Amino acid sequence: MTNTFYKAFSSEQYKLSKNKEIFGILLLPALIIFAIDFYNVYSILTEGGLEAMEGTSNPWKFILGKTIGTFLYMLYPILVSLFVHACCDVEYRNNNYKILFTIPVSKSKIFISKVLFMLITVWFSMILTYIVFLLSGYLFSVVFPELGFQNYDFREVIFYVFLKFAITLSAIAMIQLAVSLVFKNFIYPIGFSMFMLIFSGLVNEKKYSDFLVYTGSYKFYGNLMFENISFEPLDYCNMAAVFIFAGLSFYLFVRKKGG
Repeated sequence: MTNTFYKAFSSEQYKLSKNKEIFGILLLPALIIFAIDFYNVYSILTEGGLEAMEGTSNPWKFILGKTIGTFLYMLYPILVSLFVHACCDVEYRNNNYKILFTIPVSKSKIFISKVLFMLITVWFSMILTYIVFLLSGYLFSVVFPELGFQNYDFREVIFYVFLKFAITLSAIAMIQLAVSLVFKNFIYPIGFSMFMLIFSGLVNEKKYSDFLVYTGSYKFYGNLMFENISFEPLDYCNMAAVFIFAGLSFYLFVRKKGG
């Protein structure tokens, strides 16, 4: 049984890893952080930016976090949506679902393999981004000690903020999986993701926003800037959403046998 699942997972890993979108979700956030680092260094060296940045209250937040947080909370949900739909699009090509359901492997094992690959990719991407964020601050503390990165121990805040964001992105991945299993055209899943991202940002102060998974992406920036490391109802709702929408996606996936 274990061997069969391993073969199914290896097969899905090989097939889905051929999507170019995987490189986007894995590398683009880290590359954006590097780009922002280079911009800050360029500003310091050529425009006298060091004087303006010196004495900044907690540079982890106001030099790195303020810019990087804005990019990540807006970009990551879209990257996850593109990646998840690309994983579904592999099966849509040449009506591969009919072929997929003829192989002598349990449908549940095929589905779990797909979901595990998606979630592992999302978490690996988040871990890579988290490490690059930390390294950026440490490098600035060595190269430009005047900025004061070494004066603040921000590791606990960064860890919990990124952890909560990873949970949010996992829930978003499962929602987008359900949407992508319904719609073949990528416009609808991506459009849905963008709409929910904007809508959750507009209503984030409402009580019902705790039930909107995408609000977790918007609050990533606020959590980082206000050093909020506590788990709130939104975070627990997002944990539950991972399993709820994974179950819904499984139902939609199995139904495609007759589609």
